[in-house]
Amino acid sequence: MQGKPNQQVKFKRGDDRTSRRSGVEILAEVREPGLGRIQAMIIDLSLTGFRMRCITRLTGEKNIFMALPSFSAIESKICWIEGDVYGCEFVQALHPAVFDHIVSRYPTLKMSGS
Repeated sequence: MQGKPNQQVKFKRGDDRTSRRSGVEILAEVREPGLGRIQAMIIDLSLTGFRMRCITRLTGEKNIFMALPSFSAIESKICWIEGDVYGCEFVQALHPAVFDHIVSRYPTLKMSGS
């Protein structure tokens, strides 16, 4: 039986961000085409992407759709994976007003060290 070897997808994590990130804590739904919706915790957000923690393993082979409460699903691609943390880039960047609204509505519960 031929098929793909059972290997863990590992993307190189770089730090080539083009916009600032803000800490948030948002319980969101994520869907990879061909799979059902799963829950993920969005832990930071920028105009161009986000970082999330997700217990269910995503392949990273296809774009995903991330839906925040009261928002339409946003198409994104997985750029890197480290354990259960995923770094994702939006296919189309958020409008700055939408970003500001989300960040003010869902601040992180952790104390900032800066």
